[in-house]
Amino acid sequence: MDRLLNIEYNSEKENLIISEYGRHIQNLINYAKTIEDPQEQQVVIEEIVELMKKMKIGNKKSPEYKEKIWMHVYKIANYELKAVPPTGDIPTPKPEGFKPQKLNYPSSERHFRHYGHFIHLLMDKAIAMEDGQKKNEFVALIGAYMKLAYKTWSPEHFVNDKNIKEDLKRMTKGKLIFPEGYSLDILLDKFKERKNNNGKKRNMSRKKQRRN
Repeated sequence: MDRLLNIEYNSEKENLIISEYGRHIQNLINYAKTIEDPQEQQVVIEEIVELMKKMKIGNKKSPEYKEKIWMHVYKIANYELKAVPPTGDIPTPKPEGFKPQKLNYPSSERHFRHYGHFIHLLMDKAIAMEDGQKKNEFVALIGAYMKLAYKTWSPEHFVNDKNIKEDLKRMTKGKLIFPEGYSLDILLDKFKERKNNNGKKRNMSRKKQRRN
């Protein structure tokens, strides 16, 4: 009966190399492998790459995104392609049993990872600045960024300003102290203001559409 209906089970199909792209992409790449003319294959592969870029996989803003797509194409094709990536570097298979070197995450950053790595760069810059109003404003901005980052990382928890200030002091080993007379809510207030303004603009736009 199955033969009459020509049913093909998944267990009988070729295994998906990278399942996120689906079987259609894999079939297209397999078809491209059969094209003997290098120039024609180049055109077809580039079109497949553009199609893969439109799929919501990975961080598209990353400069390495397109290069990563080409690496995936080569992997799906079992590295049997004549097409050349824009960089000119043809991906090669990693040696069998290859394991990337494990990077040690700094213990100081591990404890405060919810603030992100970028915050340490800002702190180093503030430490190098001369004392004065400009430095105080910059340190206040760092503290405000820390509060916003914590709020984003854990929105369900109450953010204690005292804890943020203590973290700032601990992370810089006492070299930076949150200045008096400044608020930790600078960025939060601006974020809320922008959100409210966007909401008002949308409401005004809807009202105009209703009138028209």
